[in-house]
Amino acid sequence: MRLPRPTLPDMKRRAPVAALLMLYLYLGFHAFSGSQGIVRWAENSAKAERLEARLAALQAKRDALQADVDLLASTSLDLDTLDIEARRTLFVAKPGEITIWLDP
Repeated sequence: MRLPRPTLPDMKRRAPVAALLMLYLYLGFHAFSGSQGIVRWAENSAKAERLEARLAALQAKRDALQADVDLLASTSLDLDTLDIEARRTLFVAKPGEITIWLDP
């Protein structure tokens, strides 16, 4: 059985429908996988969460370092902290103390 061949008026009537279908396919494709599509949005979301976690960790580390700096500031010098830092940096011990060296 043979299908009837489309005539010119049938093709003119179907052309706008075909053009709209192609437009919808094009827009749908780019909505999902384009440079600003849903897939890229999900990737950027995950990357933003990772970067926020890294930022929080770095801020906590900075706060800890700032606290150490504040303890060693000349306006509020903590002698115990100064003693600990001097021992750690200069490898100094008090008379009568036993020093045990551990390999890192």
